[in-house]
Amino acid sequence: MKYLLGGLVLLAAIGAGLMFWVRTMPVPAERYHAAGEMPTDGEHVGRGGYAVVRVVSAPQETLAALSDRIAQTPRTTRLAGSAAEGHVSYVTRSDFWGFPDVTNAWIDGDRVAVRGHLVVGGGDMGVNRARIERWLADVPALSPQD
Repeated sequence: MKYLLGGLVLLAAIGAGLMFWVRTMPVPAERYHAAGEMPTDGEHVGRGGYAVVRVVSAPQETLAALSDRIAQTPRTTRLAGSAAEGHVSYVTRSDFWGFPDVTNAWIDGDRVAVRGHLVVGGGDMGVNRARIERWLADVPALSPQD
């Protein structure tokens, strides 16, 4: 019985340590605040793991509205940049574990790109795609027109 209890205590300590590491791990702006060239719309697997990208035609001021909407999301903090600079990055952490996901939003000409990807792991179960679709739907200039 004491071995079972000791094993459970050890397992709980490992879980707590893992949760602490995930919740406090740094997300360096110099690594994740990167727009690059205007990507294609869709889902990609590349550097940094799985990513979802949405590209929409929109006027310059739309990035500010999108950035404001992203900033209102729970557990989301601005990592770097601003809408005025034409590129802004955010970190959104999952509710229970605190896994960080990075979102970059930038404008190039008359197109706005939003790219979301995980920082830890190999899949996000569609969380980034759903989040980005919700943000785009909430910004009138970016939501699909009927």
